Amino acid sequence: MKKYRILYLSVLVICTVMLLAYRSKLTTVLFLVAVFLPIVSLLLALVSKAAFKVSIIYRDTIVMKNDPTSITVKLSNRFLMPLSPIGMFCRFPFKPKNNFEYQNILLSVPPFSTITVNFTAPIKLLGTYKSGVEKIAVYDCLKLFCLKKKINRYEDFVILPRKLVIEPILSTEESDTETASQSKFALDKNTFVNVREYQPADSVKHIHWKMSAKLDKMMVKQFERSAGGTAILLADLNGYFPFEEDNYEYADCIIEAMLALDLSLIADKRPCINLWYSSADKRCESFTATDDDSFSVLYDTLSKLPRQTEIFLPEDIAQSVSDIPVDAGEVYFLTSQLRVEFIKRISEIELFNNKKIKVVLIDPPMRSQQQKELAEAISNMRGIELWSINKNDVKGSLNQAIALYNRA
Repeated sequence: MKKYRILYLSVLVICTVMLLAYRSKLTTVLFLVAVFLPIVSLLLALVSKAAFKVSIIYRDTIVMKNDPTSITVKLSNRFLMPLSPIGMFCRFPFKPKNNFEYQNILLSVPPFSTITVNFTAPIKLLGTYKSGVEKIAVYDCLKLFCLKKKINRYEDFVILPRKLVIEPILSTEESDTETASQSKFALDKNTFVNVREYQPADSVKHIHWKMSAKLDKMMVKQFERSAGGTAILLADLNGYFPFEEDNYEYADCIIEAMLALDLSLIADKRPCINLWYSSADKRCESFTATDDDSFSVLYDTLSKLPRQTEIFLPEDIAQSVSDIPVDAGEVYFLTSQLRVEFIKRISEIELFNNKKIKVVLIDPPMRSQQQKELAEAISNMRGIELWSINKNDVKGSLNQAIALYNRA
Protein backbone atom coordinates (compact mmCIF):
# COMPACT_ATOMS: atom_id res chain seq x y z
CA MET A 1 0.00 0.00 0.00
CA LYS A 2 2.96 2.29 0.54
CA LYS A 3 3.85 2.34 -3.13
CA TYR A 4 0.26 3.34 -4.06
CA ARG A 5 0.40 6.26 -1.67
CA ILE A 6 3.74 7.39 -3.13
CA LEU A 7 2.26 7.09 -6.61
CA TYR A 8 -0.79 9.14 -5.62
CA LEU A 9 1.32 11.87 -4.05
CA SER A 10 3.37 12.01 -7.24
CA VAL A 11 0.20 12.44 -9.31
CA LEU A 12 -1.11 15.11 -6.91
CA VAL A 13 2.17 17.06 -7.12
CA ILE A 14 2.14 16.85 -10.91
CA CYS A 15 -1.49 18.08 -11.06
CA THR A 16 -0.67 20.95 -8.67
CA VAL A 17 2.36 22.01 -10.73
CA MET A 18 0.32 21.87 -13.95
CA LEU A 19 -2.45 23.95 -12.32
CA LEU A 20 0.02 26.62 -11.25
CA ALA A 21 1.88 26.59 -14.56
CA TYR A 22 -1.11 26.38 -16.91
CA ARG A 23 -4.24 28.13 -15.74
CA SER A 24 -6.93 26.26 -17.72
CA LYS A 25 -10.15 24.31 -17.18
CA LEU A 26 -8.39 21.03 -17.94
CA THR A 27 -5.67 21.48 -15.30
CA THR A 28 -8.31 22.61 -12.80
CA VAL A 29 -10.42 19.51 -13.44
CA LEU A 30 -7.37 17.26 -13.16
CA PHE A 31 -6.41 18.88 -9.85
CA LEU A 32 -9.95 18.56 -8.44
CA VAL A 33 -10.11 14.91 -9.52
CA ALA A 34 -6.76 14.23 -7.83
CA VAL A 35 -8.02 15.86 -4.62
CA PHE A 36 -11.53 14.41 -4.40
CA LEU A 37 -11.01 10.92 -5.87
CA PRO A 38 -9.39 9.54 -2.68
CA ILE A 39 -12.32 10.97 -0.65
CA VAL A 40 -14.83 9.21 -2.88
CA SER A 41 -12.77 6.02 -2.73
CA LEU A 42 -12.70 6.20 1.08
CA LEU A 43 -16.47 6.68 1.30
CA LEU A 44 -17.08 3.68 -0.95
CA ALA A 45 -14.70 1.61 1.17
CA LEU A 46 -16.61 2.60 4.33
CA VAL A 47 -19.88 1.44 2.78
CA SER A 48 -18.24 -1.79 1.57
CA LYS A 49 -16.91 -2.44 5.06
CA ALA A 50 -20.36 -1.97 6.58
CA ALA A 51 -21.93 -4.27 3.97
CA PHE A 52 -19.34 -7.03 4.35
CA LYS A 53 -20.24 -10.22 6.21
CA VAL A 54 -18.17 -13.17 7.51
CA SER A 55 -19.56 -16.56 8.56
CA ILE A 56 -17.61 -19.61 9.81
CA ILE A 57 -18.92 -23.19 9.56
CA TYR A 58 -17.35 -26.07 11.52
CA ARG A 59 -18.29 -29.63 10.64
CA ASP A 60 -16.79 -30.60 13.99
CA THR A 61 -14.64 -28.85 16.58
CA ILE A 62 -13.24 -32.10 17.98
CA VAL A 63 -11.12 -34.35 15.75
CA MET A 64 -8.37 -36.90 16.25
CA LYS A 65 -4.75 -36.21 15.49
CA ASN A 66 -3.88 -36.36 11.77
CA ASP A 67 -7.55 -36.48 10.75
CA PRO A 68 -8.49 -33.76 8.23
CA THR A 69 -10.27 -30.71 9.58
CA SER A 70 -13.36 -29.30 7.90
CA ILE A 71 -13.69 -25.54 8.34
CA THR A 72 -15.48 -23.31 5.83
CA VAL A 73 -15.33 -19.51 5.85
CA LYS A 74 -17.89 -17.59 3.78
CA LEU A 75 -17.10 -14.00 2.80
CA SER A 76 -20.08 -12.02 1.44
CA ASN A 77 -19.83 -8.69 -0.39
CA ARG A 78 -23.29 -7.08 -0.43
CA PHE A 79 -22.21 -3.86 -2.19
CA LEU A 80 -21.69 -2.87 -5.81
CA MET A 81 -17.94 -2.29 -5.40
CA PRO A 82 -15.57 -5.25 -5.74
CA LEU A 83 -13.31 -5.98 -2.78
CA SER A 84 -9.91 -6.68 -4.25
CA PRO A 85 -8.06 -7.40 -2.15
CA ILE A 86 -9.52 -7.96 1.27
CA GLY A 87 -7.29 -9.11 4.15
CA MET A 88 -8.54 -11.77 6.56
CA PHE A 89 -6.56 -12.03 9.82
CA CYS A 90 -7.37 -15.50 11.05
CA ARG A 91 -6.16 -18.60 12.89
CA PHE A 92 -6.86 -21.76 10.91
CA PRO A 93 -4.93 -24.95 10.03
CA PHE A 94 -2.41 -24.22 7.28
CA LYS A 95 -0.08 -26.42 5.28
CA PRO A 96 2.72 -27.47 5.27
CA LYS A 97 3.09 -27.22 9.07
CA ASN A 98 -0.39 -28.68 9.59
CA ASN A 99 -1.01 -26.54 12.60
CA PHE A 100 -3.16 -23.58 13.63
CA GLU A 101 -1.26 -20.42 12.73
CA TYR A 102 -2.10 -16.75 12.78
CA GLN A 103 -1.97 -15.42 9.22
CA ASN A 104 -3.26 -12.67 6.96
CA ILE A 105 -4.88 -14.06 3.81
CA LEU A 106 -5.52 -11.76 0.85
CA LEU A 107 -8.72 -12.51 -1.08
CA SER A 108 -10.90 -10.96 -3.77
CA VAL A 109 -14.69 -10.77 -3.48
CA PRO A 110 -16.75 -9.61 -6.51
CA PRO A 111 -19.73 -7.27 -5.99
CA PHE A 112 -22.94 -8.90 -4.68
CA SER A 113 -21.13 -12.22 -4.36
CA THR A 114 -20.05 -14.77 -1.75
CA ILE A 115 -16.83 -16.75 -1.84
CA THR A 116 -15.89 -19.71 0.36
CA VAL A 117 -12.49 -20.69 1.72
CA ASN A 118 -11.97 -24.24 3.02
CA PHE A 119 -9.37 -25.33 5.56
CA THR A 120 -8.82 -29.10 5.59
CA ALA A 121 -5.21 -29.53 6.73
CA PRO A 122 -4.78 -32.33 9.30
CA ILE A 123 -3.33 -31.28 12.66
CA LYS A 124 -0.27 -33.18 13.86
CA LEU A 125 -0.07 -32.00 17.51
CA LEU A 126 -2.54 -32.65 20.32
CA GLY A 127 -4.15 -29.82 22.24
CA THR A 128 -6.88 -27.20 22.32
CA TYR A 129 -6.47 -24.45 19.75
CA LYS A 130 -8.16 -21.13 19.13
CA SER A 131 -9.74 -21.17 15.68
CA GLY A 132 -11.48 -18.30 13.95
CA VAL A 133 -11.28 -14.83 12.42
CA GLU A 134 -9.96 -11.88 14.39
CA LYS A 135 -10.56 -9.07 11.89
CA ILE A 136 -10.79 -8.19 8.23
CA ALA A 137 -9.05 -5.38 6.36
CA VAL A 138 -10.95 -3.62 3.57
CA TYR A 139 -8.91 -1.60 1.07
CA ASP A 140 -10.33 1.21 -1.06
CA CYS A 141 -10.10 0.98 -4.84
CA LEU A 142 -7.01 3.23 -4.95
CA LYS A 143 -5.26 1.13 -2.25
CA LEU A 144 -4.66 4.30 -0.22
CA PHE A 145 -6.66 3.37 2.88
CA CYS A 146 -7.01 0.23 4.97
CA LEU A 147 -10.20 -0.06 7.02
CA LYS A 148 -10.16 -2.80 9.64
CA LYS A 149 -13.29 -4.46 10.98
CA LYS A 150 -13.18 -6.43 14.24
CA ILE A 151 -14.72 -9.89 14.01
CA ASN A 152 -13.29 -11.75 17.06
CA ARG A 153 -15.19 -14.93 16.29
CA TYR A 154 -13.23 -17.80 17.83
CA GLU A 155 -13.98 -21.40 18.77
CA ASP A 156 -11.98 -23.93 20.78
CA PHE A 157 -10.76 -26.61 18.38
CA VAL A 158 -9.71 -29.80 20.19
CA ILE A 159 -7.24 -32.32 18.72
CA LEU A 160 -7.51 -35.70 20.47
CA PRO A 161 -4.94 -38.52 20.58
CA ARG A 162 -5.58 -41.47 18.28
CA LYS A 163 -7.04 -44.62 19.79
CA LEU A 164 -4.58 -47.23 18.58
CA VAL A 165 -5.75 -50.84 18.91
CA ILE A 166 -2.74 -53.12 19.38
CA GLU A 167 -2.13 -56.81 19.96
CA PRO A 168 -2.80 -58.36 23.40
CA ILE A 169 0.16 -58.55 25.77
CA LEU A 170 0.70 -61.81 27.63
CA SER A 171 0.91 -61.17 31.35
CA THR A 172 4.08 -61.88 33.31
CA GLU A 173 2.24 -64.64 35.13
CA GLU A 174 1.51 -66.39 31.83
CA SER A 175 4.91 -66.07 30.20
CA ASP A 176 7.47 -66.16 33.02
CA THR A 177 8.95 -68.84 35.24
CA GLU A 178 7.35 -71.53 37.37
CA THR A 179 7.39 -69.14 40.34
CA ALA A 180 5.33 -66.65 38.41
CA SER A 181 2.87 -69.39 37.41
CA GLN A 182 2.47 -70.41 41.04
CA SER A 183 1.92 -66.78 41.95
CA LYS A 184 -0.83 -66.57 39.33
CA PHE A 185 -2.44 -69.76 40.62
CA ALA A 186 -2.44 -68.38 44.16
CA LEU A 187 -4.07 -65.20 42.91
CA ASP A 188 -6.62 -67.11 40.84
CA LYS A 189 -7.83 -68.95 43.93
CA ASN A 190 -8.68 -65.58 45.45
CA THR A 191 -10.62 -64.56 42.32
CA PHE A 192 -12.63 -67.78 41.83
CA VAL A 193 -16.05 -66.72 40.51
CA ASN A 194 -17.82 -69.73 38.92
CA VAL A 195 -17.60 -73.34 37.71
CA ARG A 196 -18.09 -74.80 34.26
CA GLU A 197 -17.65 -78.09 32.47
CA TYR A 198 -14.11 -79.28 31.82
CA GLN A 199 -12.57 -78.65 28.38
CA PRO A 200 -9.40 -80.30 26.98
CA ALA A 201 -7.48 -77.00 27.16
CA ASP A 202 -8.15 -76.56 30.89
CA SER A 203 -5.46 -77.19 33.50
CA VAL A 204 -5.96 -80.21 35.76
CA LYS A 205 -5.06 -78.17 38.81
CA HIS A 206 -8.22 -76.08 38.27
CA ILE A 207 -10.62 -79.06 38.51
CA HIS A 208 -13.32 -78.61 41.15
CA TRP A 209 -13.25 -82.14 42.59
CA LYS A 210 -16.19 -81.82 44.97
CA MET A 211 -18.48 -80.40 42.29
CA SER A 212 -17.27 -83.00 39.77
CA ALA A 213 -18.12 -85.83 42.18
CA LYS A 214 -21.53 -84.36 42.89
CA LEU A 215 -22.45 -83.88 39.21
CA ASP A 216 -20.64 -87.01 38.03
CA LYS A 217 -18.75 -85.07 35.36
CA MET A 218 -15.56 -83.06 35.26
CA MET A 219 -16.05 -79.46 36.35
CA VAL A 220 -13.39 -76.74 36.56
CA LYS A 221 -13.13 -73.51 38.47
CA GLN A 222 -13.60 -70.35 36.41
CA PHE A 223 -11.42 -67.43 37.44
CA GLU A 224 -11.41 -63.70 36.90
CA ARG A 225 -7.97 -62.37 36.04
CA SER A 226 -7.51 -59.10 37.83
CA ALA A 227 -4.99 -57.65 40.26
CA GLY A 228 -2.30 -60.17 39.44
CA GLY A 229 -1.93 -58.53 36.05
CA THR A 230 -1.92 -54.98 37.37
CA ALA A 231 0.47 -52.81 35.36
CA ILE A 232 2.02 -49.43 36.07
CA LEU A 233 2.46 -47.13 33.08
CA LEU A 234 4.75 -44.18 33.69
CA ALA A 235 4.89 -41.43 31.06
CA ASP A 236 8.12 -39.43 30.85
CA LEU A 237 6.93 -36.19 29.25
CA ASN A 238 10.12 -34.25 29.98
CA GLY A 239 11.40 -32.10 27.13
CA TYR A 240 14.82 -33.32 25.99
CA PHE A 241 15.00 -31.70 22.55
CA PRO A 242 16.13 -28.16 21.68
CA PHE A 243 13.02 -27.34 19.64
CA GLU A 244 9.66 -27.02 21.34
CA GLU A 245 7.75 -28.63 18.48
CA ASP A 246 9.92 -31.78 18.71
CA ASN A 247 9.18 -32.05 22.43
CA TYR A 248 5.46 -31.71 21.74
CA GLU A 249 5.57 -34.35 19.01
CA TYR A 250 7.37 -36.91 21.18
CA ALA A 251 5.09 -36.19 24.14
CA ASP A 252 2.07 -36.83 21.90
CA CYS A 253 3.52 -40.16 20.75
CA ILE A 254 4.13 -41.16 24.38
CA ILE A 255 0.53 -40.36 25.29
CA GLU A 256 -0.81 -42.34 22.31
CA ALA A 257 1.42 -45.32 23.12
CA MET A 258 0.34 -45.15 26.76
CA LEU A 259 -3.35 -45.18 25.83
CA ALA A 260 -2.79 -48.05 23.37
CA LEU A 261 -1.15 -50.13 26.12
CA ASP A 262 -4.02 -49.28 28.45
CA LEU A 263 -6.58 -50.49 25.93
CA SER A 264 -4.71 -53.75 25.34
CA LEU A 265 -4.21 -54.48 29.04
CA ILE A 266 -7.76 -53.52 30.07
CA ALA A 267 -9.19 -55.78 27.36
CA ASP A 268 -7.26 -58.58 29.10
CA LYS A 269 -8.88 -57.57 32.44
CA ARG A 270 -5.65 -56.16 33.83
CA PRO A 271 -5.95 -52.84 35.71
CA CYS A 272 -3.54 -50.10 34.68
CA ILE A 273 -2.12 -47.49 37.03
CA ASN A 274 -1.11 -44.50 34.91
CA LEU A 275 1.42 -41.98 36.20
CA TRP A 276 2.56 -38.66 34.77
CA TYR A 277 4.24 -35.63 36.28
CA SER A 278 2.13 -32.53 36.97
CA SER A 279 4.08 -29.28 36.93
CA ALA A 280 1.23 -27.53 38.72
CA ASP A 281 1.20 -29.94 41.70
CA LYS A 282 4.96 -30.69 41.67
CA ARG A 283 4.26 -34.41 41.82
CA CYS A 284 3.15 -37.36 39.72
CA GLU A 285 -0.57 -37.65 39.06
CA SER A 286 -2.07 -41.13 39.25
CA PHE A 287 -5.13 -42.63 37.59
CA THR A 288 -6.23 -46.27 37.56
CA ALA A 289 -8.08 -47.56 34.49
CA THR A 290 -9.90 -50.86 34.90
CA ASP A 291 -12.68 -50.82 32.31
CA ASP A 292 -14.05 -48.88 29.33
CA ASP A 293 -15.66 -46.21 31.49
CA SER A 294 -12.51 -45.43 33.48
CA PHE A 295 -10.47 -45.55 30.26
CA SER A 296 -12.76 -42.86 28.81
CA VAL A 297 -12.02 -40.66 31.81
CA LEU A 298 -8.29 -41.29 31.39
CA TYR A 299 -8.52 -40.52 27.66
CA ASP A 300 -10.25 -37.18 28.33
CA THR A 301 -7.71 -36.32 31.05
CA LEU A 302 -4.65 -37.04 28.89
CA SER A 303 -6.23 -35.26 25.90
CA LYS A 304 -6.38 -32.02 27.90
CA LEU A 305 -3.05 -32.47 29.67
CA PRO A 306 -1.01 -29.23 29.78
CA ARG A 307 2.39 -29.31 28.14
CA GLN A 308 5.27 -30.36 30.38
CA THR A 309 7.24 -27.31 31.49
CA GLU A 310 9.41 -28.74 34.26
CA ILE A 311 11.75 -31.72 34.56
CA PHE A 312 10.71 -34.49 36.94
CA LEU A 313 13.11 -36.91 38.62
CA PRO A 314 12.94 -40.48 39.95
CA GLU A 315 12.46 -38.99 43.42
CA ASP A 316 9.15 -37.52 42.22
CA ILE A 317 8.07 -40.98 41.09
CA ALA A 318 9.12 -42.60 44.35
CA GLN A 319 7.17 -40.05 46.36
CA SER A 320 4.05 -40.52 44.25
CA VAL A 321 3.98 -44.31 43.98
CA SER A 322 4.65 -44.92 47.68
CA ASP A 323 0.91 -44.65 48.41
CA ILE A 324 -0.15 -47.12 45.70
CA PRO A 325 -1.60 -50.13 47.59
CA VAL A 326 -1.26 -52.70 44.80
CA ASP A 327 1.74 -54.89 44.02
CA ALA A 328 2.19 -54.34 40.30
CA GLY A 329 3.06 -57.25 38.06
CA GLU A 330 4.91 -55.18 35.45
CA VAL A 331 6.04 -51.63 34.80
CA TYR A 332 6.02 -49.74 31.50
CA PHE A 333 8.29 -46.69 31.39
CA LEU A 334 7.54 -44.60 28.30
CA THR A 335 10.18 -42.06 27.32
CA SER A 336 11.77 -40.27 24.37
CA GLN A 337 15.35 -40.35 25.65
CA LEU A 338 17.48 -43.04 27.33
CA ARG A 339 19.30 -42.17 30.52
CA VAL A 340 20.89 -45.12 32.26
CA GLU A 341 21.16 -43.38 35.62
CA PHE A 342 17.51 -42.40 35.51
CA ILE A 343 16.37 -45.94 34.74
CA LYS A 344 18.69 -47.46 37.37
CA ARG A 345 17.20 -45.20 40.01
CA ILE A 346 13.67 -46.07 38.89
CA SER A 347 14.47 -49.78 39.20
CA GLU A 348 15.54 -49.14 42.80
CA ILE A 349 12.12 -47.81 43.79
CA GLU A 350 10.65 -50.29 46.28
CA LEU A 351 7.37 -50.74 44.40
CA PHE A 352 9.28 -51.74 41.26
CA ASN A 353 11.62 -54.23 42.94
CA ASN A 354 11.75 -57.61 41.21
CA LYS A 355 9.38 -56.40 38.52
CA LYS A 356 9.71 -56.65 34.79
CA ILE A 357 10.40 -53.08 33.65
CA LYS A 358 9.70 -52.44 29.98
CA VAL A 359 11.32 -49.28 28.68
CA VAL A 360 9.12 -48.11 25.80
CA LEU A 361 11.40 -45.76 23.86
CA ILE A 362 9.84 -43.46 21.27
CA ASP A 363 12.69 -43.51 18.78
CA PRO A 364 13.76 -40.69 16.48
CA PRO A 365 14.37 -41.71 12.84
CA MET A 366 18.13 -41.66 13.46
CA ARG A 367 19.63 -42.47 16.85
CA SER A 368 22.76 -40.71 18.02
CA GLN A 369 25.80 -42.84 18.80
CA GLN A 370 25.32 -42.15 22.50
CA GLN A 371 21.71 -43.30 22.38
CA LYS A 372 22.75 -46.47 20.53
CA GLU A 373 25.26 -47.28 23.24
CA LEU A 374 22.71 -46.57 25.97
CA ALA A 375 20.13 -48.76 24.23
CA GLU A 376 22.59 -51.64 24.14
CA ALA A 377 23.51 -51.10 27.79
CA ILE A 378 19.88 -51.00 28.93
CA SER A 379 19.02 -54.10 26.90
CA ASN A 380 21.67 -55.98 28.89
CA MET A 381 20.42 -54.78 32.27
CA ARG A 382 18.78 -57.48 34.35
CA GLY A 383 15.00 -57.20 34.66
CA ILE A 384 14.72 -54.50 31.99
CA GLU A 385 13.42 -54.94 28.46
CA LEU A 386 13.73 -52.28 25.76
CA TRP A 387 10.90 -51.70 23.28
CA SER A 388 11.94 -49.38 20.44
CA ILE A 389 8.91 -47.58 19.01
CA ASN A 390 9.06 -45.65 15.74
CA LYS A 391 7.40 -42.29 16.30
CA ASN A 392 6.10 -42.35 12.72
CA ASP A 393 4.46 -45.77 13.19
CA VAL A 394 3.52 -46.14 16.85
CA LYS A 395 0.91 -48.85 16.29
CA GLY A 396 3.03 -51.01 13.95
CA SER A 397 6.18 -50.87 16.05
CA LEU A 398 4.22 -51.54 19.26
CA ASN A 399 2.75 -54.65 17.66
CA GLN A 400 6.22 -55.79 16.63
CA ALA A 401 7.58 -55.31 20.15
CA ILE A 402 4.61 -57.14 21.66
CA ALA A 403 5.00 -60.05 19.23
CA LEU A 404 8.66 -60.43 20.22
CA TYR A 405 7.78 -60.20 23.90
CA ASN A 406 4.96 -62.77 23.64
CA ARG A 407 7.26 -65.25 21.88
CA ALA A 408 10.02 -64.86 24.48
